[in-house]
Amino acid sequence: MFNLPNLFTAGNFMGGIFAIVIALFGRLEWACFALGVSMLFDFLDGFVARLTHTTSAIGKDLDSLADLVSFGLAPGILMFMTIELSLLRDPALILKKYQHFEFAHWDDFLSISSLSIPFFSLFRLAKFNNDVRQSERFIGVPTPTNTIFFLFFPLLYWQIGIENTTPFGPTYPWVLNPKLMALTALLFPILLISEIPLLSLKIKNFNLKSNRYQYLLLGISLITILTLQIYALPIIVLLYLILSLVENYLTKKHEVQSGN
Repeated sequence: MFNLPNLFTAGNFMGGIFAIVIALFGRLEWACFALGVSMLFDFLDGFVARLTHTTSAIGKDLDSLADLVSFGLAPGILMFMTIELSLLRDPALILKKYQHFEFAHWDDFLSISSLSIPFFSLFRLAKFNNDVRQSERFIGVPTPTNTIFFLFFPLLYWQIGIENTTPFGPTYPWVLNPKLMALTALLFPILLISEIPLLSLKIKNFNLKSNRYQYLLLGISLITILTLQIYALPIIVLLYLILSLVENYLTKKHEVQSGN
């Protein structure tokens, strides 16, 4: 039970727990960092399991449980707090609001939309464990990819807060509009359970031809991160979706031509 891959999975889980706790105190940057550590552990548990041939049924279950916390509940809480902070600007006021149920306007319910993230993540992970089609590629957006997309909002809020005395200074970007964030948090997670075929991000060998899309994604992602920094996160996710659609279209076209 306590083999190395499972301990890495536990590290993923604990990173998610820490992210949730620290996010509730308004420290969005540390919560994002904790989820970054969870993603590292999530990569290492599968990599080490394949390397040491220690895959097991319990390891698969542990992985899903950890992912539900780190890439389902934690990003949901992060978005919840980001939307609340964009409305109230102070974690203490958020606590007061929920202690006394001070909901005076429908805007006060915007943050509830972020619960769409753990909701669809739950079904995504259950579907993944029982979907034999996902051995070579993903069907629907993976939960870590969804988390990367949503890390953009709290990280940007934190960055703006450092550069200005208030996140609502003259450089306040339109993407941090509470209504827009709420709508995004409500709708984007639907892609988790979609039937869109997506590239597997696992590189099983170093063959350029068989991994050309993965290498292309990796190269563009590195360039984008170096040039755009935080703004690179949603762009990378959207690029992943586009490349997957292109790869799926060209593969099907080749199969049709080969059949003829």
